[in-house]
Amino acid sequence: MKPSPLRALGQLAARRMPAFAAAVLVVLGGGAGLSLGLQRPAVIEEAELPSAPTSSDPSSAPASSSEPQAPTSSQAPTSSAAPAPARPAAPARKPAATPARPAANATALATPPQTGNYAYNAVLDMDNNVFMDALIYTGCNVAKRRADGTMWQYVAASRKRGLGYLSKIGYGGGSTGYETNAAGKPDIALFERRGLVCASFVSYVYFNYLPNVAGYDVSSLTRPVKSTNANDWLLAARDWIKKGYAASIPFGASGRPGGFLRFAPGQDIPIGSVIAFENARNRNGRACHVGIYAGARNGTHFMYHVGNSNGPELCAIERVLFGPDPVYPLQIISRPKNIRWAAALTLTLRDDAGRPISGVAFTLKNRATGKTVSLGKTNAAGQISRENLPYGNYTLMQAVPAGYTCAKPNTDLALTTRGNSLTTVSLTDVKDKPPVSSAPASSSDPASSAPASSSSAPAGGETSSAPEDTDVSSSTSSSDTTSQVGTAD
Repeated sequence: MKPSPLRALGQLAARRMPAFAAAVLVVLGGGAGLSLGLQRPAVIEEAELPSAPTSSDPSSAPASSSEPQAPTSSQAPTSSAAPAPARPAAPARKPAATPARPAANATALATPPQTGNYAYNAVLDMDNNVFMDALIYTGCNVAKRRADGTMWQYVAASRKRGLGYLSKIGYGGGSTGYETNAAGKPDIALFERRGLVCASFVSYVYFNYLPNVAGYDVSSLTRPVKSTNANDWLLAARDWIKKGYAASIPFGASGRPGGFLRFAPGQDIPIGSVIAFENARNRNGRACHVGIYAGARNGTHFMYHVGNSNGPELCAIERVLFGPDPVYPLQIISRPKNIRWAAALTLTLRDDAGRPISGVAFTLKNRATGKTVSLGKTNAAGQISRENLPYGNYTLMQAVPAGYTCAKPNTDLALTTRGNSLTTVSLTDVKDKPPVSSAPASSSDPASSAPASSSSAPAGGETSSAPEDTDVSSSTSSSDTTSQVGTAD
């Protein structure tokens, strides 16, 4: 039988150029060779996303049933799933083999990141904030990592447990992240038994730790339909944008699986922002991973996430393309701006008649650290408002103005997360009463008609025993000199 033209080409190449023949036969084999450039690295890196939970709890559900973090064959086709005919299989593999979008986004890297004060970019210390507290609450030993000098450095995922940085929580889909114990706090013991996936970890932070431990009111925020599903988290965060609570942050990125990600945000990313990722080999716009932005240091961006058997951890975003299941940034949604992430104070100063007192200076002193913050002076309405203050216990100190009396110029108060982190204080200073004029001895006494002014008296002469400018307000009752202080969250 006469061989087909394609087979004849392969046989000819085999006789003349063995290496060329191998390449031709691979192409003719229907895409099997396309997977050669996408082999999974043997070294476990930051972005390793296992397809099954590591928890030994029999109640743990498989990760694939609750979390699309580990791509299935339907999400990322492989050569084993290809049909036998070579040509029909080629179109299905083209997107996976040629991730063109990273190259297109690379043009954004030419624009340097912008900086500025954004309405949703509240002041949060990268080394001390509520999102880091949520990681520590799971049992992660952040203190040891700081002591080792590796806090904001890349540490291989395979080394973190041996170094003592991780909690006892592994990777597993057996919990929603919402579970609480008898005290109404996050049920860490249950998480240790059943594990967390990326989405349930973010659910734990935003809808368990923040309200039940830190005291933030997050009731206005849309929750994911399924707390263990990364794409549901992306849809929920997009609803924050629709409601005006958050913003989508632009970024530039480029890179291919197995290499470093070049990541350049178009502006500062607020700590606590939600970052959604898609499958780097099948960039279909569907989130398969989600994390919480932790900050940037020395040119590297970090996030809090669950990505493998390590459970909750700190991860370098630039390394998410490594590992067997690389992911690529899809969208960054800022931390919600309708929630105050730092303390705020509004005070009002009036006199005992209810009139505002302007131009009065106030200072706030932290009772734990001794640091003072000048709040400035009251405005025409007798008010001062300040945002982005650290939470804590303070002493509010007033520079009592002349002509007023304040029984307690220093007032103790606490700045907490209650009332959406806003503390209001109302103060009352008592206006000094005018001096009482002395009464004349007798209306018929000729002396009473003498001028009262001291300027008419001869030098060295006797003065009145009770001149008009004498302050006799010391006889005012105590009820008139008390400072009324009230606080309402």
